[in-house]
Amino acid sequence: MKNKRSTVLYSTLALLAMAGCQVGTGGEDNGSTAGGDDVLRVAWWGGQERHTMTLEVIDLFEEKYPDISVEPEYTSWDNYWERLTTQAAGSNLPDVVQLDFTKMNEYISRNLLKDLAPLIEDGSIDLSNVDDVYQDVNTIDDAVYGISLGSNALGMLFNAEVFAEQGIELDEGYTYDDMKAAMLELKSALGDGFYGYDFNNTEFDLFFAYARQNGESVFNETGDGLGYSDETLVSYFQFIQGMIEEEAAPPHELTMEYIQGGDSTIADGTTSMLLIASNQIIGQQALTEAELDLKPLPEMEGGTEGNWIRPSMSFSISEHTNQAKNAALFIDFITNDPEANEILQAERGVPISAEIRSHLEGKVSPEVEKTFAYLEYVAENSAPADPLPPPGESEVRAAFLRVVESLKYGQTTPEDGAEQFRQQAESILK
Repeated sequence: MKNKRSTVLYSTLALLAMAGCQVGTGGEDNGSTAGGDDVLRVAWWGGQERHTMTLEVIDLFEEKYPDISVEPEYTSWDNYWERLTTQAAGSNLPDVVQLDFTKMNEYISRNLLKDLAPLIEDGSIDLSNVDDVYQDVNTIDDAVYGISLGSNALGMLFNAEVFAEQGIELDEGYTYDDMKAAMLELKSALGDGFYGYDFNNTEFDLFFAYARQNGESVFNETGDGLGYSDETLVSYFQFIQGMIEEEAAPPHELTMEYIQGGDSTIADGTTSMLLIASNQIIGQQALTEAELDLKPLPEMEGGTEGNWIRPSMSFSISEHTNQAKNAALFIDFITNDPEANEILQAERGVPISAEIRSHLEGKVSPEVEKTFAYLEYVAENSAPADPLPPPGESEVRAAFLRVVESLKYGQTTPEDGAEQFRQQAESILK
């Protein structure tokens, strides 16, 4: 199938870059076509591969539904949220909006998202082949605010070749102490300039699992406070501190140097393990010839299951759209159309439809197959998901990472850091 949008995209990339523009046919506000009877505005963030795939799927959708014209709006992660904020303030959100689960409650709390339950019940969005575990996070009091575009779970990405060469085995049930010992063993074997595990600015994400393994949660059930004990955070901070001080993990400045440069410590051989969302193995594998694979998270001795299946991202429908039926048709198409999913290649995460997952077997890359297998494992070895993070999650996350930075530089202790974070987080969540 000829991808007309991709052709235009590639021919204009250089001009857009020279002009300092974001690539995306939707522009910044697209007020000229908003509300058109046959125009459906669809917004997402991502990199070039996602843009190209999604544009090709939109072409396919328009071929199958010629009475509907889709106006795509796409950009990078940072610019995406800035643009959505502006559009929301002007009551000009796109009809279909891609949302991250950590930010969804901010839009729900402002009455910006439509409840999709009626559209699911009348069959406009067919979820008959979708297990509840793939959608639970998007449901609040029987209202459904998004349809997962693909599921993922936290996982430990590791360099399978390095592990095999050095005889490192972290079998199912391994603990945080086991992981630290293995990283120190790798550090000793591979010498200066190598560190076993890269925190990669994911300390807050891992703490979600750590708290759950202690029978607690980061946020309380009502979302207006914290749900863990100080002792739990102190012990987690002690783990981070020990990893840094004993050089089982790189110093903070090295981690940030890689992040800011858009590089990967595991891809260039500086480390051999880091926490990711499982679908990120696709992008990481593209950066190295070494074989990468996924392991479950470390466990707590005597603790509970910490991991859970979550939407990598979801499509929601704007509360104020006049295109609800067409928006539902588009989301149903993304969820259930085999040809569309062959194009998308599970880049957004493991498809939520069992039929689509079965259809894609043998049609996706080896690293995508690994995400399918990993999600099957997590589905059998996980606890129910926590509720959606409350509004203010982004500010709480930023506060946590600032404390972690101070901890890594020895500017605060685990005890003082835990107290500082509690004060800052509770002030944000009030």
